[in-house]
Amino acid sequence: MNLMSWSVITASIILSTLLITMTTHWLMIWVCLEINTLSMIPIISKSHHPRATEATTKYYLTQTMASSTLLFTTTTNAMNTSNWETHLTTDPMTTTIITMTLMMKMAAAPFHFWLPEVTQGTTNLTSLVILTWQKIAPLMVMLTTHNKMNQMLLLSSAILSITVGGLGSLNQTQLRKLMAFSSIAHTGWIIAMMPTAPKISTLTFMVYTMTTIPIFLSMNHTMTTTIKDMGTLWTTSPHLMLIMALTTLSLGGLPPLTGFMPKWLILNKMTSTSMIVEATMMAVASMLSLYVYMRLTYMLSMTLPPHTTPMLMKWRVPHKKHHMITSLMTMTTLLLPLSPNI
Repeated sequence: MNLMSWSVITASIILSTLLITMTTHWLMIWVCLEINTLSMIPIISKSHHPRATEATTKYYLTQTMASSTLLFTTTTNAMNTSNWETHLTTDPMTTTIITMTLMMKMAAAPFHFWLPEVTQGTTNLTSLVILTWQKIAPLMVMLTTHNKMNQMLLLSSAILSITVGGLGSLNQTQLRKLMAFSSIAHTGWIIAMMPTAPKISTLTFMVYTMTTIPIFLSMNHTMTTTIKDMGTLWTTSPHLMLIMALTTLSLGGLPPLTGFMPKWLILNKMTSTSMIVEATMMAVASMLSLYVYMRLTYMLSMTLPPHTTPMLMKWRVPHKKHHMITSLMTMTTLLLPLSPNI
């Protein structure tokens, strides 16, 4: 793919996402979502592999189904109310269907089935874009209409997403699929506070993105694709092994790392608003994901790969300095003391 094509595609993805954050018209939102989806198609299919073609087809069909449902619902609402404004959409049935379409675009349970397969069928960097940047557009639409949404629907989806994300990652050996299920679980934490505390939801997404980026960049640099490959990471790049171990623990939400901050704020907000049962279910369901993160950390730092005695160990190999990965790792581990200021 030449430079001009990459420039047009990248500009389309960035501008469509930014326009969604500024518009309040449903038709404009639909157009931007379609541009965003169509711009991702050539990026996913770039590797010309059968798995990439399959992932592209699944991504296109799912996103198109969600966009078509959004267009049909908003058009019907406009015919009934003569109104296209997002902040004036008050019909309960309309807002419920719109919420479900946005959940499908964000891969929240029970609309999550497409994400692991799409993530596994593409490259590491493309998977990173799908799991982080592509969630910004539906998240912004949710933030615009958060006070009109069905809280019970979002809470049910949040609990189901956390549970499915934990259960689905238990038997995974492929890291991209595991990170996809991790994204599903974190999507549950993001949408749980959407109707009552949208700022906490935004903070949760920012912390998740900040934690996921160094993991994918490390995987891309070391060409790590499976959990088995992580056992040999310390022989090639000890500092990346340390970065991935600490970032993985932060992704699991263990104190005193930064990943604990959003879960702490969410559970505190839920208990203060008398949602004790829901908070307990979310906390218990997150233990499944925490077990997976602990297993990854164990594989990274406490295991040796199978090797024979005369085998040469790749210890002091020349490697590049990755300032971005190091900076993000520092933020994902040391920002928890800032929580009282939020």
